[in-house]
Amino acid sequence: MNNFKADLQYSLEERENAMFDNFYYRIFPNIAEIKFCEDMATQRKGIDKIIYFENGNSFSVDEKKRRVDYGDILLELWSVYESRIRGWLYTTRCDYIVYAVMPTRKVFLLPTLLLKRAWMANRNEWLRTYKTVIAKNKTYTTHSIPIPTNVLLDAIAKEMSHKFVNTS
Repeated sequence: MNNFKADLQYSLEERENAMFDNFYYRIFPNIAEIKFCEDMATQRKGIDKIIYFENGNSFSVDEKKRRVDYGDILLELWSVYESRIRGWLYTTRCDYIVYAVMPTRKVFLLPTLLLKRAWMANRNEWLRTYKTVIAKNKTYTTHSIPIPTNVLLDAIAKEMSHKFVNTS
């Protein structure tokens, strides 16, 4: 049985928040500021933080933390299955999903657009191949699909390269 409030508290733990921020400063040059988004309207869009750069550019991230390393990345299909509320895979408006497997300290920087394209290109096969995980909460269930990490990363990489189509 999942507990939304306990899971939310876990996701906001300050010590691990600093780990995420240190990760951003390490991999992205010239960060001016990292802003945590506290308002629920922004959170509902799947945006946890906005990273601002010295040149004026910015991008948004949704941070996902996994407590156990199962060798996969769990994609949320239904947030509240009973009410048919889509999961973050469909609804997030962030630029990147930052997916951390806490016990192994692995972090995956997943470009949201490419992740969604990979899902659309492979979803029928993945739905046949991988078993949906149903997480029970007090009054609802969340449905997700665990995609082996190497399979998902390969599918995202495949979406990065295409050919022009002859239109004449």
